[in-house]
Amino acid sequence: MSGKPIHGMSHTRIYRIWMNMRGRCYYPKMRFYEIYGGRGIKVCDEWMKFIPFYEWAIANGYSDNLTIDRINNDGDYEPSNCRWVTQQEQSMNKRHAPSKTGYVGVRRRKGCGEHYFVAEVTRNMKYYYIGHFHSAEEASKAREEFIRRNNL
Repeated sequence: MSGKPIHGMSHTRIYRIWMNMRGRCYYPKMRFYEIYGGRGIKVCDEWMKFIPFYEWAIANGYSDNLTIDRINNDGDYEPSNCRWVTQQEQSMNKRHAPSKTGYVGVRRRKGCGEHYFVAEVTRNMKYYYIGHFHSAEEASKAREEFIRRNNL
């Protein structure tokens, strides 16, 4: 016998989630490694083995229609920083790369012979045009205020 524990779950969705979570953090050839392991995101020691991860998942609401989500995107995969959410909820918690303006959700636009900055938000497959502004900073502030005011 190989000495490896046999749990009979290697072909399940939860096992694939566990394998992919570890892969993103520790295997440079794995897709998305650069935004997980490459940024220093790790998996806690306890979850390096499948059964403890599985037990936590079941006790904390795992369902086949949910995905694992890190509450703090800069934090590790560990019980105090993870939860099970829908794909839609998870998309609200992801990191957004700044645009060429240096601000998320702000882009430069030419119009009426001058340059201006457009602020916009996309949430839950809805697009919100916030307005146009004279500076990227002004547009970013308006965007953040819009998100706060509308609980987005």
